[in-house]
Amino acid sequence: MNEKAKVFVGLTIASGVCLVTYCLAGEAMVVPSSAYLVAVLLALLASTLKVHLPGITGTISVNFLFILIAIAVFTFAETVLLASAACLVQCLWRPRSRPRLVQVSFNVATLAISSGAAYRLSHLFAGTPAANLGVLLAVAASFYFTADTLLVSGVLSLVQGKSLFAVWQQCYLWSFPYYLAGAAIAGLAVETDRALGWVMSLLILPLMYLVYVFYRICVERLARTSPEAP
Repeated sequence: MNEKAKVFVGLTIASGVCLVTYCLAGEAMVVPSSAYLVAVLLALLASTLKVHLPGITGTISVNFLFILIAIAVFTFAETVLLASAACLVQCLWRPRSRPRLVQVSFNVATLAISSGAAYRLSHLFAGTPAANLGVLLAVAASFYFTADTLLVSGVLSLVQGKSLFAVWQQCYLWSFPYYLAGAAIAGLAVETDRALGWVMSLLILPLMYLVYVFYRICVERLARTSPEAP
């Protein structure tokens, strides 16, 4: 890893640590609700359903569905902490190779920053979630996808000596519909929770698994047709 990449990774990790520390300090005296605890547990479970991307060591997990739900339902701090915990499980659950501490730290920081930015910007643009749920989730999914993938693409471009856009387009741009589909499912879960309670919103779990299977098939097909795939 060259010096520019080291600086980029270091700044990202430092920013993520500051953000998570801020959220922990802010939520230290708050007892989490049962709905939030269930959401965290489901996000951790969803983190084990991940798709390995062709040509790089990164993965996509369906845990982002619960990050989007958290953006619509829970507080800023709860959203960031849920995303950070989910990413930690995603990194450590059955990796193809043992991840280094710096890799795990960078990935967790990336999701903390991405989820936090998506929360703030989506609430700024959409206003009240109760009145503009569809807009909020669409904006949140777009900003979350952009922040997450650009941060990862940034370090890859510095390491590989390629342009940022070229790396981003090759590795991640094709997956944007995955996030929009997730926003629709997250919206369905939130509306079900409002109408029938959070227990009934668990009916999204089969949809979550179907999304995972569909994108695993898409990625496997992409890996077979990509000349740069391993």
